[in-house]
Amino acid sequence: MKKQVQLSLIKIITMSNFLNVALNVSTLSVPQLINRARQISDAIANNPGVFTTPSPSISVVNSAINDLELAWNDAADGGKSKVAFMHAKKRDVLKQLRLLAKYVEYIAGNDDEIVILATLDLKTKPVINKPDFEVFLPDDRGAVGLRCKARPKTFYRWEYCKDPMANNPFVTGNITNVSSSFIGNLESGQKYWFRVVLVTVFGEHVLAPEYIIPL
Repeated sequence: MKKQVQLSLIKIITMSNFLNVALNVSTLSVPQLINRARQISDAIANNPGVFTTPSPSISVVNSAINDLELAWNDAADGGKSKVAFMHAKKRDVLKQLRLLAKYVEYIAGNDDEIVILATLDLKTKPVINKPDFEVFLPDDRGAVGLRCKARPKTFYRWEYCKDPMANNPFVTGNITNVSSSFIGNLESGQKYWFRVVLVTVFGEHVLAPEYIIPL
């Protein structure tokens, strides 16, 4: 009886038309895709009370992500067969993410907060609602890109920290008069928190930090 119920659940998930969930990963570079996939996987794994039986399982998703990272590193020399293998692993990660997103949409129903809990995007969210502060992975290894909404007559102090919860201080990576920056020479695989401090004649304002794992 349990097997029949599980098969029915898989069928419903597979037939989902993504009414509320948007993956927004098709244009990402391979490093960006790896990081985004890990964010989604971690969010679901860290909320077992909500996502009780992820389909596919988190172990399957993480295995696909790890295989893609290995293939991407191996294809760095530009060998055609290695690049083709890397693209095959990328397609597998995209497939697993689509299935996982369908599962989240099925679990969420009409509850947008569950979709957000999985760090997935909502299709109903207006395109103009861009994040006030965004951290992203460029193609350069060991680097991170930072950007925020532009403000008039403002300087931007870009800061980073390995673990603010452990009372590690934020240090300055760059200061600019434009609303974007890059910070390099970071440790691959290490989780970093980044924030931007808006500096004006009226004082300083800190935008909430975001974390990312450089490759």
